[in-house]
Amino acid sequence: MPLHNPQSQKGILYMAFNQDYTCISLADYKGIKIYSIDTHKICYQADVGAVSIAEMLFCTSLMAFVGAGEQPALTPRKLTLMNTTAQNIVQDLNFPSSVLAVRMNRKRLVAVLEKRTYVHALETLELLQTLETVPNPKGRCALTLCSDPCLLALPSSTTTGSLRVYDTLVDGGNVICEINAHKTPAAVLAWNAEGTLLASASQKGTILRVHRLPQANKAWSFRRGSTSAAIHSLAFSPPGVQPPLLCAASGHGTVHLFRLEEPDRHPGIVAASGLLAAVMPPAVADVMEPPRCIATVRLPCQGVPALCALQSTSPGTSTPTSGRDGPFAGSARASPDLSSSEDSGLGGSYRSLSGSMTRSDAVKLVVATAEGLLYEYQVSGLRGPAAPACTLDGESYLLGRTEQAL
Repeated sequence: MPLHNPQSQKGILYMAFNQDYTCISLADYKGIKIYSIDTHKICYQADVGAVSIAEMLFCTSLMAFVGAGEQPALTPRKLTLMNTTAQNIVQDLNFPSSVLAVRMNRKRLVAVLEKRTYVHALETLELLQTLETVPNPKGRCALTLCSDPCLLALPSSTTTGSLRVYDTLVDGGNVICEINAHKTPAAVLAWNAEGTLLASASQKGTILRVHRLPQANKAWSFRRGSTSAAIHSLAFSPPGVQPPLLCAASGHGTVHLFRLEEPDRHPGIVAASGLLAAVMPPAVADVMEPPRCIATVRLPCQGVPALCALQSTSPGTSTPTSGRDGPFAGSARASPDLSSSEDSGLGGSYRSLSGSMTRSDAVKLVVATAEGLLYEYQVSGLRGPAAPACTLDGESYLLGRTEQAL
């Protein structure tokens, strides 16, 4: 997520979770940092200069970054792949205009420009396809975390929330469907871990939708609220969490949780709702559906962009797409798991507010804000009849002692 803070030479320019939500990559005017959520410490730091994009490949040492244009060597038209353990450049990829977004999984590397999207094979970095797109100045996109299916979602309209989904395993980008997700342009897109569900939020931010792929059928439609709000982040719960959840962080300083299951309703009501949805405009049909928000977390800060993620609290229940056996493992480009690296004096202060507990009906909600703060909440009672309980479990400073020492 890009964060625009030109007035501060200390502000975070970009932050992103890695694909299994165990680390957060941070980019600022000084360079790159990687914060481990498991250890609550900075496990990597490189003072390379002003960076506008920094993306990890799971927990491997492959880092992709783009300069912010403050130094000639860090032009926003160049994407650099770096091995964070060997401290060397794997390769530079140059583009005709600024790189607005970068996404990776174990098979593909995607670079999004304003009017073009480039799809590379991650193993060889060979250019497979150049996709001509509608103007996409914000770099909206979503690449599946898994590599099979390996789907890429991009906006297909500048006036509506239409989306085009590509199968990047077929010639680098074969269109498999087009989704009319919203009436206004899409602001945020997110895939679930299996690549079977695509969630989207429009610029208006009142309605969230989830579509099932590859059929492109609308599976759920959620009402976040009646007033407009910027949605900064969407994230699904990891596989194995029951019931499955979707979380959304809004510009109002709230994170909403939605349950991905059908409510218990009389068959006649279900049939009537389906008929109304078929004959009425989507906006009217959405109003007639019951609210789906099961819990709302109010952050200590308001009006600050934030990223949200859900982690399982049950042993053995995690995202199966670990990056430790990724395409660069075991080669000269490979490196050890970042999360297992020793603390080299770089760290952050973590304050636990409650005892750690493991529950079969609980998840951990992790929220990172543009202010550099990390909040962790225990969400319990997911299967009960009452609303789940959300308890602040801990908070930490993402920049840690490194920012103070510099």
